Amino acid sequence: MGIPEVHGKVHSTESFTAVDGPGVRFPVFLQGCAERSALCRNQDTWALEGGELTSSKQLAAQILRVKNYLTPRGGVTISGGEAMLQPHFVASVFQEVHAMGLNTTVDTTGQGTKARNWDVVLPHTDLVLFCIKHIDPLKYEALTGMKQETAFRFADELAERNIPFYVRYVLVPGYTDGPKDLQRLSEWCHKQPTLQGVDLLPYQQLGRKKWEVVGAPYPLGGVSPPSPEAVRRVKQLLTGQGIRVLCEG
Repeated sequence: MGIPEVHGKVHSTESFTAVDGPGVRFPVFLQGCAERSALCRNQDTWALEGGELTSSKQLAAQILRVKNYLTPRGGVTISGGEAMLQPHFVASVFQEVHAMGLNTTVDTTGQGTKARNWDVVLPHTDLVLFCIKHIDPLKYEALTGMKQETAFRFADELAERNIPFYVRYVLVPGYTDGPKDLQRLSEWCHKQPTLQGVDLLPYQQLGRKKWEVVGAPYPLGGVSPPSPEAVRRVKQLLTGQGIRVLCEG
C-alpha cells in the first residue's frame, strides 16, 4: 500500500534551519495548540482555525525540491503550534520523508493521548525535541494552563519505544531558573534512558510582537533575558552532573 494522502493545517514553513535537530533541517510549523504557555514565541499559531490547508503530498513535493540540501544527516522537523494535534497528517508527512531517506523530528510538548496521537506519530519519528516548560507541576500548570502529568506520560512513552529525545528548556529569570528546580530537572533527566541532552534556550522577547498583533497582553513584559553569566552557570550546573547541554546563547 502507498503512503496515504492527508490534509493538515500548516501555519508556515522556513527554508532551512540548523538548530531543530541533526544536520540541516526543513522546518514545518503547524496551526493549532491547546496549551497557553506564557513562554511561547508563536502565539499566532494557537488558534485551531486558520493556517493553510495543505496536502501531505503537496508538502512532500516541496521538501523533495530541496532534498539535496538536507542530506546526509538532515531532514524535516515538524513543530507548531502543537504537532501532536494533527497526528495523521504528521505521520503521513513523516512517511514521505522516510521514503526520501531523511530524518524525522517532532518538536512537541507531548500533548494528546497514547491511542489518538502518540501511537500514530511516534512509529514514524526518529527524534523528539520535548519542550518541558517547568519541572515543578504547580509552576508548570501556572505557566501553561495544563497538567504536567500528560507531558511526563509522553516521556514514559518515549522510553518504552526507545526513541531518542532532547529536552528543550527555556531559561527565564524568576520563573525557570530556581536552583531547586534546576536540580530537580537534572535528577529527572538522569532517569530518562533515551535522553540525548538538554537544549537550553535563554529567554528572549522574540515573540512579544506576535502577542501584540493578536491583541493579547504579553505575560513576561517585565522580564529581561538572562545574562550570559547566568546562562553559563546553569550550563555548568547541568554539565557538571553529567548532562550534555546544547545552548543558543
